[in-house]
Amino acid sequence: MLILQIGTKPLRRLEDLQELRRRGLNREHAGTGAEAMEFLRLYRFDAVLLDLDLRDMPGLDLIRRVRASGCQSPILAITDRPDPQPRVKALDLGADDVLDGCCPVDELMARLRAVIRRSGGHTKSVLSAGPLELCLDSHEVKVSGQPLHLTPKEYALLELLMLKRGVSLSKGACLNHLYGTEEEPELKTVDVIVCRLRKKLAAAGLPSLVQNVWGCGYKLSEPSAAPEPEPTAPVAPRARVLEPA
Repeated sequence: MLILQIGTKPLRRLEDLQELRRRGLNREHAGTGAEAMEFLRLYRFDAVLLDLDLRDMPGLDLIRRVRASGCQSPILAITDRPDPQPRVKALDLGADDVLDGCCPVDELMARLRAVIRRSGGHTKSVLSAGPLELCLDSHEVKVSGQPLHLTPKEYALLELLMLKRGVSLSKGACLNHLYGTEEEPELKTVDVIVCRLRKKLAAAGLPSLVQNVWGCGYKLSEPSAAPEPEPTAPVAPRARVLEPA
């Protein structure tokens, strides 16, 4: 999961950032609205944390600019103000949720998961594709009820593909989701992770779930149904041979 934090709230402590990384979340930080717009132009983020009290422009104006640019990433507006009017205005301008600046990490993560899954058309925290189930809360993956053990990067890639089910994702988008924008591993790193993930899915009976998209990257397909047995041709009755009287 890759998020963009704009401003200083709510993630101020190093401990909070370390906890987010432990949970598989990569964060980029923009101190100003202008810097944020440049980030959003270059990268695709799963969600945006937007401090309404920015140095260079009102946060409400930035929400308007972000939505006018065509960015569809979920926006969580952050404010310490008790006045409800900025919160109402933020929601009307296109924010998906509003949080207090001192919200704990557990609440932040829960709200991030909620807006991200809703942005992909999902209403539940358990995503499914045929017999495959992925729980966004616990990071557990099961196939036909049996646990499928994945590394953190394999899980993160499968999570992205399931959240964006049916959408073709470039290798660059996958790489940013897995490592953020600060680390710069080679694109073939994604191929290696996909290869390992495919082997584990194939061993669990889902060999063609992750598909290549020519000239783009990868996408999650519908699990192929078991082929129906071919109808057998009717057996012609044997001709009855009459014995001479």
